Parts: sequence; structure tokens; C-alpha cells
Amino acid sequence: MKHNTTAQDIHIARETAELFKSNIFKLQIDELLEQVQIKHTHILKVEKFLHKLYDMIQSVPEWQEQTLGNVEQFFKESFVSVPFVDPKPISASTKYKFNFKTPSVTLIGSFALKAGIYQPEGSSIDVLLTMPEELFDRKDFLNFRCLHKRSVYLAYLTHHLSELLKSENMDSFIKLEYSQFNDDVLLPILKLSCKKPDQGSKRNVSEYNFYKTKFSINLVIGFPYKAFDPKKLLPSKNCVRVATSDENVVLPPTPLYNFSILSNSTHEVFLKYLYKTKKQTDSFKEATILGRLWLQQRGFSPKISQSGSLGGFGTFEFSILMAVLLNGGGENANKILLHGFSSYQLFKGVIQYLATMDLCDGGNLQFHSENDSASASKYINEGFKTPTIFDKTTKINILSKMTISSYQVLKKYAQETLLMLTNVVQDQFANIFLTDVGKFDNIKYDLCYNISISKTSNSSTLSHLLGSFGAMERVKFVTIENYLAHKITTVAKFALGDRIRLIEVELVGQNHRFPINKRKPHPAGQGNLNFEFIKLKLITNGSESEKIVTKGPIFSEDPSQEAVAFKNFWGAKASLRRFKDGSITHCCIWSTSANQPVITSILDFILKSHFSDGIHISDNFTKLFHELLPLPNLPASSNTSVLNLSSFYNLKKSFDLLYKIIFKMKLPLSVRSIQPVGSAFRYTSLCQPVPFAYSDPDFFQEVVLEFETSQKWPDEIFSLEKSKTAFLLKIQEQLEAENGDRYRSFFTRDESIPYNTEIMTLQILTPEGYGFKFRVLTERDEILYLRAISNARAEVKSSLENTFLKFNAKYQASPRHTRTIENLSHTFEFYSPVVRLFKKWLDSHLLLGHLSEELVELIAMKPFVEHAPFLVPGSVENGFLKLLRFLSQWNWREDPLILDLTKSDEELSNSLDTSIGAGPGFDSKTIKKLSERLTLSQYKGIQSNFHNLRKSDPNGLTIQFFIASKNDPSGILYSSDVPLPIATRITALAKVALNLIQIHGLNKQTIDLLFTPAVKDYDYVIQLQTPTPLKSSSGILEITEFKNLASSKLPSSFPSDLSKMSELMDPTYHLVKYLNMKYKNSVIFSSHKYICLNGGPDGNKNVITALVKPMFKKDMKFRVNIDGNVAPIDAEMVKLNRDSIFHEIASFGNDMIVSFETYLN
Repeated sequence: MKHNTTAQDIHIARETAELFKSNIFKLQIDELLEQVQIKHTHILKVEKFLHKLYDMIQSVPEWQEQTLGNVEQFFKESFVSVPFVDPKPISASTKYKFNFKTPSVTLIGSFALKAGIYQPEGSSIDVLLTMPEELFDRKDFLNFRCLHKRSVYLAYLTHHLSELLKSENMDSFIKLEYSQFNDDVLLPILKLSCKKPDQGSKRNVSEYNFYKTKFSINLVIGFPYKAFDPKKLLPSKNCVRVATSDENVVLPPTPLYNFSILSNSTHEVFLKYLYKTKKQTDSFKEATILGRLWLQQRGFSPKISQSGSLGGFGTFEFSILMAVLLNGGGENANKILLHGFSSYQLFKGVIQYLATMDLCDGGNLQFHSENDSASASKYINEGFKTPTIFDKTTKINILSKMTISSYQVLKKYAQETLLMLTNVVQDQFANIFLTDVGKFDNIKYDLCYNISISKTSNSSTLSHLLGSFGAMERVKFVTIENYLAHKITTVAKFALGDRIRLIEVELVGQNHRFPINKRKPHPAGQGNLNFEFIKLKLITNGSESEKIVTKGPIFSEDPSQEAVAFKNFWGAKASLRRFKDGSITHCCIWSTSANQPVITSILDFILKSHFSDGIHISDNFTKLFHELLPLPNLPASSNTSVLNLSSFYNLKKSFDLLYKIIFKMKLPLSVRSIQPVGSAFRYTSLCQPVPFAYSDPDFFQEVVLEFETSQKWPDEIFSLEKSKTAFLLKIQEQLEAENGDRYRSFFTRDESIPYNTEIMTLQILTPEGYGFKFRVLTERDEILYLRAISNARAEVKSSLENTFLKFNAKYQASPRHTRTIENLSHTFEFYSPVVRLFKKWLDSHLLLGHLSEELVELIAMKPFVEHAPFLVPGSVENGFLKLLRFLSQWNWREDPLILDLTKSDEELSNSLDTSIGAGPGFDSKTIKKLSERLTLSQYKGIQSNFHNLRKSDPNGLTIQFFIASKNDPSGILYSSDVPLPIATRITALAKVALNLIQIHGLNKQTIDLLFTPAVKDYDYVIQLQTPTPLKSSSGILEITEFKNLASSKLPSSFPSDLSKMSELMDPTYHLVKYLNMKYKNSVIFSSHKYICLNGGPDGNKNVITALVKPMFKKDMKFRVNIDGNVAPIDAEMVKLNRDSIFHEIASFGNDMIVSFETYLN
């Protein structure tokens, strides 16, 4: 009973929250729809020209029947060419006639339905000119006959329109050109656009010049409805006959050809269908606009996707699907949508249907466009292995222009959008409608490859490709571009299997527009190929992408069809392997690399084996990003994947041995817990752990030690710290007594907690070559810190509160943070390399020293746990670029960063209200998952904390980054001491970086610039050089470096005198720390934390930069509490004492200082 009550409560809470969100969403939608409206004056302007255009079309003289020879002769004397589709008809064998009769003219598309929106780049108006039925014979659908008749019809119309425009003095601003409608080579159209009027001149100025409206007009030549038998143009039929010597050859179906003809005869049918639905449904138009925006932001369009794009699903397809669901759509023909739904409910219903119903493999949707109430649309549980929404009236599959890959991408984005729509905690409106997901491929996709045809082997490679495109392939795919896109997609999907989730092939640089004096577009590439190169874009599966084995079928004495197909596909790469379970399996073995994904090796192999050796695949920037991650000086590290965590596991094994030793010790109080909190324990340390590499700043990994409770702990902070030190001394004594030959240890004073100068930590060196720093936490610590705050004077209370925050972050919150990040690192495989690269970027720009490790790790978690509207990063560069994008757009003055640090679980979305008629029942597993996530009340509570913070600090002068989660609802645990200039610089650098990439793309120069510090932005720059190179002793190996040479420079043991360890450590860190403590009110000092990575080839160069605070950049009046090192100018005025500061730095830096540079005006 209790379980049911809990489930019911959750359901009621969700319904209440969704109702509230729906109302807010409605207000946002209303505002959005108002902003995207087309100006009424623009509509009137273009309508005026449309009326004029109609009159011109009506005045085009009719043409009597002509032979092809006569047609060619007519256009030989004209400036217009006939845009014949391939294959061009030949006069000798063409018996049918061509002519022109006045067409019927109809507006179609969004403009006709008044569902168009303002587009910054301009939009088009589709005008249908239907050819009279008398121009066709019943069998003209065969062998391109109707297409050739239409081409002549279009050319004749173009010729006379051009003449009429000239006679009306409109030829100076109206531009005529051919185009391929929706990139379909079988459907040439005439596009009319306007030239810009000349300033200060009457040229191009006319009442019919609609340039300012940014409209263009497409004249689409259509076939009359039912001019051809629809059953003979079904996708499974062949309508292009090919002569063959073998009479038994079965000709392949011609689905693209058939769809092009059939769809071109049904424009008016679907216009009436949509118009009738719009009249019945008040919010239909608004929902259509929402669908258009959603599709555009994700890169979808009505263009044919067979030639490589996310096409085949535009506003028309979205509108048809919505209309179909208003008339049924369920398995029992039940209505999915109701006519009284709001635009939000209609949009959500369509997205929900796309997300949850399989329209490809598992089923199809059938409807009647006649919209007869007796024939409701219905979902059929039978898939055709192709995306299908089938109109039984016209016999058209609405999704014929979609490939399976394009449909899978659409379905995935619908699923992600459904999660956003059902998210009752966060406002996802901007992510759904306003964010341009498809703006930058390397942020949208995990891996992007450029595939090009080698120019050195141009003839052989091209002849091989063209040779594989025979008559049968031409019949089925129409163009070699369609054929190549299909084959690359098919081969790549089979080869990569579970390694990828989604794939898109784009043919870059295709020409689909051409002058009216040309027959077809000029080829964009070499050898008559209409593209410059091919871009292969992948969404990877992080858990599978780097596996080294591609498994095939199990071996048997009698080869199965699957085994034969596997061996034929992989060729020499296929082999037999015995696995641990004893099975012998056909498989392929791949090698991993530190600077290249396994997917790259697979693609390179299959493209060369299935196409030609002249095919080249490149992803240079992926390699460049991988090489930025420091390579550990460990065996075979250069052949280790970026996802490999073995170096971290080795450190954990060493810690586990030490853990067991300490737990068994007999101490005055028993050890209750030993909690590792160092960054390496959560796989986020910039340099991977390497034995004896004690020059690494992260070498000593922190551990928090807790003893059992006791009433005898001292009641004063300093005395308590001395008691803790006594316990650590006991541990040291027993360790030396029982394991002194293996473990070594020493004490250091810890200054991480302000005002508490008595903290001591025990550093323990293990025989495996690792170091751990132990600190003690008791139950009395928190009580004493809070007591000190309550007893403090008002003027010091805030600084003591900051001290308590530091204590909380260092001792109490760090174990929770480490457990959380460690768990999420296993869920999000690419989080570890991404956060390490992010730290490298911050340190390159001298910023990492001002930020806590935990703060950086939480910021880097944003693209993984709050990834909407994108997908979870599946590569190093994708995660890093998403991180830069977020930082460049994050307005931390007004927006908190609230992270739901739970594992991403796609099953959860299916457990929620994601299907029609979902009931209130949740199983216990779902309830547990829901309880782990941030609730609405928790989210509102965190927002309240942020608003309270900004009331006292509206401009973020004191605390900039508010980063909250269930672990830290306060949001300021790790960000309370970040200087304002550092926070603003992070934002500025991210904006510059993203702008650089968007303008110049990803290449070696731009990536190098991303990691190059702009030291001239600082006021003073001090160049330093350490006496000893620290790169090798930090365990860093260069990609180009020989392993044996690097290993000889790496210490193989700890020095006998442990005090000499400091000789191989960077002294700059302590110098900068001291300078920031002394001059914190006047100057901010920065330096590289990891000199081993940013200190030149040998790791012995560093830089200290100084940023003078604005108040001290100018002369000021002297006052007693000025709190800065100043020098007098006269009796009243003082200035920053630069000489004194320089001398102090020089005295500390001594021989390390190479130069001082001043950039302060």
C-alpha cells in the first residue's frame, strides 16, 4: 500500500508541475510567435508582384506539338537552355512530342497556409504551375518521358517570361535561374529573386521590386493529379527500363524516380488536406511554426537526404504528421491529438510520437489524405525497413526523401526533446526552440571526418568509382552522388556497429542552382562529381567506441551466411580468436593509440578496401586535441587509448595496500574511515599518475582520515590540531616499525585553511612509487569553527565564514565530491579526458592556480549531465568545445549553474509519461531514480539561494560562479574566493576561442592559438627559469620522444634524504602563493601550475604575471587603511610602489628570474 501511495504522490506532483510549466511555456511560445511573424508590408509587397507574375504566365503563348529536333532548333536560337535531366533524350530515338499549354496556377507551401515565418537569410514562396493533362500519355511515367516533357515546358516558360520581364522593364532587377527543388536532380524549377535597388539612382527601383522582403519565388512545374496510375509508381516498382542481354535479370525498383513523379502530381491534394485540418484546429498554424523552428535548429530540411544531409523532414512533413495524428495514428486508429489542443500540446504530441513510435523497422503509419471521417489513420505493426508514413489515397510515402540514418537522427533528437518537455524542474524553452544545434558540426557531432579523392591518383580512383556506378545503380540511385552517400553510410554503419549511435554523410559544396543558359549545374568537384569532398559525421557510443575487437559470428565447420559475409566484408583483416568463454569467433583486432580513435583506423581500412586506395580520410584536429593531453611515461602509453584509466588504477591499488596497513594499526582510537579525496582518485588529475614522478604538482594525493568518536578531543581549535598531529605521529611510528623498509613518510605544515596555522599533514611514500597526503577530521572540528564564527566580532565574521567554507570544502564535502565524480566518470567515459584537457587550457592561460580542482571539475561536468539540447559528448574535442561554448554564453551574474549529478539513464525517460495514456503507476526502480534526481522544491531552493546572494552582490563583484548541486545547495563552496578579473577573463577567453573556431575552423593554427597565453594583457610579466628541468621527472612523455631516453630521466626511486625532493619541484608555486597573500588587495599574480606541460621543451620555464587592480593603477590620496604597498608622490598623493614589489620578487626569485616586462600604460 505504501508503494502505491508513493507512486501516486509522484504522479500527482509531476502533473501539477507540468501544468505550471505548460502555462509558462504558453507565454514563452506566444512571445516567440510574435517575434517570428512576417511583416505585413512585406507580404503585401510580394503579393503585388505575384499578381503581376500570374498575368505574365497567362499571357505566355501556347505552343503546338513539336518534335525533339524542333525543340532543339528553337532553343538553339534562344538564350535559354532546356534543363533536361540525365539521361538527355536523343532526337533519333525520341518519338513523343513536346508542347506548351497554359498551366493552372496555385500557391502551395507555408506561404499558402499563412504559416511562414521571418527568416534572416530569406525564404521562398512556392508557386505550382500544373501542366494540362492533355500533354501526357498514360505511360509517360516510364523512362523519363514526363520529366523531359516537363523540362521543355519549363524552358519554354522561362524563355517567354524573360522576354515579358524585359518588355515590362523588370529584367534589370528580377533575376531568373534554374534550381533543383529540394535538391532533387529530377525536379528542375525556375527561381525568381530580386536585386538590390541602387542607392541614389532610379535603376532597379520599382513597385514590383521585393528585394527588401528577402523572398524568392519558386515556379514548380507539376503534373496533373492521377495523370499516371499511382499503383504503377509504388516504391517497389521499376519505371526505368534498362536493356540487358540476360532476360532473367530482375530490374531493381526505382523508389526515388517514382516518388519524384508521383509527389509532383499531389501538391494540391496535400494543400487541401492541410488547409482543412487547419480550419478544424485553432492552434494548427502555431504548432506548425514551432515544428519548423525545432527542425531548423537541428539542421533538418525538406531537401532530399539521399544525396547526403539531414533532409526529408521539413515543415511539410511535420504538418502532415500532425494532421494525421489529429485523425488517428494509434494502433487501434485512436486519435493521438485532439482539435482543441493548444500549440504546445500539439507540438509535444508530435514530438512524443516521433520519439516513442518506430516508423521504420517496427511499423508504419497509414492515412487517407481525402480526410474522410470513415477512414481514420492507423499505426500498423509492420515495418518496411525504411521510414514510412503512407498515404493510401495518393500511394505516396511522405518520408520517401528520408534515409534510415536521417530518420534515426530525427528520432534521437525527438527523444531528447521529449525529455526536455517532460522536465518539470528546469526551463528548457531556449534549448528546444532558440539554440541552433546544427550551427557548428564539431559541437553537434562527436567526430567529423573529411573524405576526399586523391588528386595524385585521380584517373584510377575516379574510374574505379564511376565504374562501380553501372546501369542498375543509376536506375536505383539516379546519381552517383546518391550512390556514394548510400554506400559510404552502409559500409560505415556495418563496420562501426555499436561503436556509433548516429551517422550523417554530407556532400560538401554541391551545386543545385545554375543559369538559365545551362542544362545542369556545373560540377563542384573533379571528374563530373557534384561535390568538393565528403564529410562523415558521427555520434559515438562512448562505452563501445574504443574497444579493440570487432566481433563477428561464431565459427562453425560449415560456414554460415553471416560468416561468409563477415569474411567478404573485412577481407584480410578477418581472423579467428578464442575468447575466455571458450567460443571461437570470427573477428577483427584493432590497435589503440593515444592520438587517434580506433574508429579512425576502422574507417581508413574499410574506405580503402571497399572503394579505392585513392580515397583519403582525415581528422587532423582530433589528433591535435589528443596530443594536447599529457602522455604518461609508462610502458606502451603511446599505444593506449585516451579512455584507458590503468595509470589511475595502479595508484588506487597502491593506496588499497596502504589502506589495509593503516586500518589494522592499534591506535588509541580505532580508524573509522580512510577517504581518498585527491583528483587522481576521480580520474581528473591533469597529469596521469606515474611512479616516482614527484615533480608533478598532483603527486601527493590527499586522503581524509577519521577516527571513532571520542569525548576527549580538545575543545580549542589549535589544541585539537596538535592532538590530530599526535595521532598522525603514532601512525608514522607504527608504519616505520612494521613497514619501514617499504614505506617512508614525513610531515608538512598545511596552509589551506586561513588562520589555522597548526594543521599538519602526513605524507606517505609507497614502495610502488606513489605519494599520499593524510589529514585528520574529527567530529569536533565543525563545532569549533562554528563556535568561533558565533563568538567573533562583526568585522571579522565574514572572513571566518570564508574560513569555515574552506574547511568544509577540504574536509567534509571533498569525500562526497570524489565519490560523485568517480561514479560519473565511469558513466561518462569521455569526462576524464575532457576535464583534463580543460585544466590544460586553463593552465595554459595562467588561470588554473586561482580555481580549486573541484570547481573546475563541476564546470566540466556541465556538458555531460546538463547536455540539452545537444547529446552527451562522445569525443575529447566535442566535450571540450561544448565546454567552451557554455562558458562563452554563461551569464554568471544572472544565471546559476545547477547540476543534477546523477547518472544519465535513457530508460528513465521511457518510465515517465512518454506514451499516450500513461498511468500513474511507477515501479520501485523508477521511483528510486526519480528520488536521486533534483526535485522541483530542491531546485527552487537553490535558485532562492542564488537570488539571496545576488541581492547582496548584484554585479557578482564578490562571488561570480554560483555552482550548486545536491552535494552543495549553497552554490559557493568552491567558488567563494575566485577573483573577479579571473572570472571575467575565463568568459572573455571562451568567447574569443569560440569566435576564432567559427571564423577560421579547426586546424593546427587555431588549436595552437587556443592554448597560447596572451601575456601582453597583463600589466607586468616576469619570465623565470628553474635550475633543473622538470618535464621528465613529472612523468611526462612527448609523442615524438623515445621511451628509453625519457625513462632514463625519470627517477626510479625516492631520494634517501627526503628533503632533497624539493629540488625537483617547481618553486614558482610557493612564490606566487606568497605574493598573492601579501599583495591580495592591490595586485593579482598568476603563473603556470604545471611547468612540466607549459614550461617549454624541458619543462624549466615559467612566467609570473601581475594584474594591478583598477584602484591602484592611478595616483590616489593617501589614507591610513589603504592596505597596499604605496610610495608618496607629494604631501597628499601616493601611487603603487612598483619598485618595491619588483625588488621583493627579485630577492625571492634570485637566479630564476630571466626578465621583467611592463605593459602597464
